[in-house]
Amino acid sequence: MIAMQLRNTGLCICPNYLSHDMLLRARQDCRLSQSRDDFQAAGVGQGLDRQVQTDVRNDSTLWWDRAAGTQLQQQLWSRLDDLQLAFNRNLFLGLDHFEGHYSIYPKGGFYLRHLDAGTVDSLRQVTVVIYLNEDWPVGARGQLRMHSGNHFQDISPQGGTLVCFLSQESEHEVLICEAERLSFTGWFVRKGATGENHK
Repeated sequence: MIAMQLRNTGLCICPNYLSHDMLLRARQDCRLSQSRDDFQAAGVGQGLDRQVQTDVRNDSTLWWDRAAGTQLQQQLWSRLDDLQLAFNRNLFLGLDHFEGHYSIYPKGGFYLRHLDAGTVDSLRQVTVVIYLNEDWPVGARGQLRMHSGNHFQDISPQGGTLVCFLSQESEHEVLICEAERLSFTGWFVRKGATGENHK
């Protein structure tokens, strides 16, 4: 279903992708790392060009290491493996692996309009976002705004929701948050990646 919707529209929104129990454990896992001060200021750009530019984005991130992942992270990796298989079967993208991180936007956090894959040579093919807040307060903004020409669609960061879209085609932004916003964000990457495209 997710792969077919992505193939047909370039965007898939899947509420309740995480069960309530898995959402709770993912949020606890994220918060534990936050309490250990494991997060770093998010950067813009790739490789040696990576810079922290708080006028463009001001969230903090913690990249996952599959080999050292927690039990919760391993369970989510397994689900992502299933998604990768479905995307390869239905979209023929040649996806090789997934890379991702926790992301925390503070109150006042944002990310300006951008593409996750800025060139046709980019190895990022499909962007995945999973929201981890329990309940997103009414009026807290922080929506993911998806742009398509002169039109846009706002997606509320409701806990447990999965959003995926084509990295090379979908400009998007995170609107200013009026509450702390937790998510897991990552990319399915086609063969040939060496990890230098982290941002």
